[in-house]
Amino acid sequence: MQITHKKSPIAGIFVIGITLLVSGFLSSIVSAESVDELRQKISDNNKKIEALQNQIEEYSTLLNSTSKEAKTLKTALKSLELAQKKLETNLTLTTTQISKAKLTLSELNIDIKDAEESIDRAIIAISENIRTTDMTESQSIIEELLNNDSISDAWVYIDTLRTIQGRVKIDLENLRDLRNNLTAKKNQMEGEKVKLESYQKSLSEQKKVVSTTKEEKDKLLKDTQNKESNYKAILADKIEQKEIYERELFAYESKLKIAIDPKAIPSARSGILSWPIDNVLITQKFGKTVAARRLYVSGTHNGIDFRASIGTPIKASLSGIVTETEALKSKSGCQYGKFVLIKHPNGLSTIYGHLSVVSVSPGETIITGDVIGYSGDTGYATGPHLHFGVYATEGIRIVDSSSFGSTRCAGIKTVASPPAGYLDPSAYLPKS
Repeated sequence: MQITHKKSPIAGIFVIGITLLVSGFLSSIVSAESVDELRQKISDNNKKIEALQNQIEEYSTLLNSTSKEAKTLKTALKSLELAQKKLETNLTLTTTQISKAKLTLSELNIDIKDAEESIDRAIIAISENIRTTDMTESQSIIEELLNNDSISDAWVYIDTLRTIQGRVKIDLENLRDLRNNLTAKKNQMEGEKVKLESYQKSLSEQKKVVSTTKEEKDKLLKDTQNKESNYKAILADKIEQKEIYERELFAYESKLKIAIDPKAIPSARSGILSWPIDNVLITQKFGKTVAARRLYVSGTHNGIDFRASIGTPIKASLSGIVTETEALKSKSGCQYGKFVLIKHPNGLSTIYGHLSVVSVSPGETIITGDVIGYSGDTGYATGPHLHFGVYATEGIRIVDSSSFGSTRCAGIKTVASPPAGYLDPSAYLPKS
C-alpha cells in the first residue's frame, strides 16, 4: 500500500494568522496618525472652552455688580456693553463646542471603522478555524496516523486541533467584546450628533441675542442723546406706563369669573417643577411682599423674578406643550414683552417673560430642561431679568391688551387670569 503524505493544515493556518496580523497592524498605523491628530485638536478645544467659560464667568460677575448700582444712563450703557461682550464670548464658546463635536464625530468614525474591520477579521479567522476543524474531524485518528510519518507527528496534529478549538472559543469571546465596543461607539456618536445639533441651534439663537443687544444699545443712545436727564425721563415714563397697564389688567382680571377646580391642579409639593435658570437668585418673590406693595398697583407680585443678564438661556421647568408665545411684538411697559407659555399635563401652566429671543413655537412639545428662549428686558421691565409665573391652566385667557382698555399696548397680546388662577411658583419648585 502506498502511503501518501498530506500537507498539514497548520502551515495554512499560520499563514492566515500572519496575514491578518500584518494587515491589522498596517491599518492601525494609518488610523493612529489620524486619531492622534484629532485627539490633539480636541484637547486644544477643551483648553479653549475652559478659558472661554472662565471669561464668561468674569463677565457675569461684573454684570451682577452692575445690576446693584443706581439706575443711570452710564450704568445702563455699561451693562449693555458687558452683556454684549459676554454674548460675543458665548458665541465663540459655542463655535468652539461645535468644532470639538465635529472632531469627536470624526474620531468616532475612525473608531467605528476600525471596530468593524476588527470584527470582519475576527469573523474570517473564526470561520477559517471552524472550517479547518470540520475538515480534520472528518478524518479518523487511524487515517491521521497513516497520513503522517510517525505517531508523534499524529499527536502533534491532534494537539494542534485542540488548540484551534480553544482559539475559536477565545475568538468568539473577543468578537462579543468587539461588538459591544462597536455598539457603545455608535451610541456615543448619536449622542455627539444631538450635541452638535443643539450647539448649532444655540449658535443661531445667540446671534439673534447679540443683534438685539446691539440694537437696544443703539436705541438707548439715540433716545437719550447720551444725556442723563433724557434717560431719567424715559425711565420715569416707562414706570408710569407700567403702572397704567397693570391697573387696567388688574381691573380686568378682577372681573373674570372662571371657576377653578382645586382637584385639577397638583397639591403644592417641592420638586414638581425644576428651576428655569441655572444660576438661581430670586430678586422678587410671589405675593404680597414689601417690594410688591412698592412696585405693583395690586400690591401683589404674580410670579417670581430671577436675576438673569441678557442672553441667559431659559429652560422649561416641566415637559409640556407650548400654548402661546410672543416672539416678535413687544413694547416698553406692556406686561411680559416677549414670552413663552407652556401647558403641562398636571393642570399647571408656566410663563417665562421679558425674553430677548424666543426659541420655540406654539404647538411644540417641550421636555423638561429644553432651552425655550433667552432672557432680556422686554415688556414692563426696568432691567434684565426673568419673570416666571405658574397658573392653574383652566384659568388662563390669552387676550389682546386692547380688550381691557389699553390703548398704548393695543395689538400686544398678554396672559390674563382671575386672582385665584395665579399660583406661588415656590410651592412647586425645588427647595433652594
